[in-house]
Amino acid sequence: MSLGQKIGRLRQERGLTLQEVSDGSGLTPSFLSRLERDKVNISVANLRKLAQFFSVQMTHFFEGEDSQQAGQVLTVADRVRLSLDDAPVQVYALLPPNSDLEARLLEARPGSGQQGFSGRGSQMVLVLQGQLRYTLGDEEYTLNTGDTLFYRDDMAHSWINSGETLAVVLTVSALAGREER
Repeated sequence: MSLGQKIGRLRQERGLTLQEVSDGSGLTPSFLSRLERDKVNISVANLRKLAQFFSVQMTHFFEGEDSQQAGQVLTVADRVRLSLDDAPVQVYALLPPNSDLEARLLEARPGSGQQGFSGRGSQMVLVLQGQLRYTLGDEEYTLNTGDTLFYRDDMAHSWINSGETLAVVLTVSALAGREER
């Protein structure tokens, strides 16, 4: 099942109209309609808006059948890319769906970065390689290889790869107040 079909099925399972999803996510009804019919691609930022609206993790949209095993291994080949192929920041999901955590591996080209979103939990950032300049509200932090930053994900935040090489970053989010599915 395609990403658009999964979004459409989730909307229908919850008895929502395109307009209701639009009102709650900030995406236009026409975009949502084209997305459900696989006529457009969605950015990571907009997919996050939908995940927050539906109170699911972003990986929910990529999950397959539930596994009956006690553990699950996600190989490098099994990682779900959450970004477009040519995006300056590549984002990969690291955990299986239905986890209480959201973990991502980010690979950011020099000078690239992302604007943060107000979230509903705590965030940990570990720089595996490179250097980031991280802004939380009015405070700014420089993170080098091996540095960790922890914060509540309820304020405006952004970051940029301030180094001259590829930055590789692990992020882990503990989702507070997450609805059980």
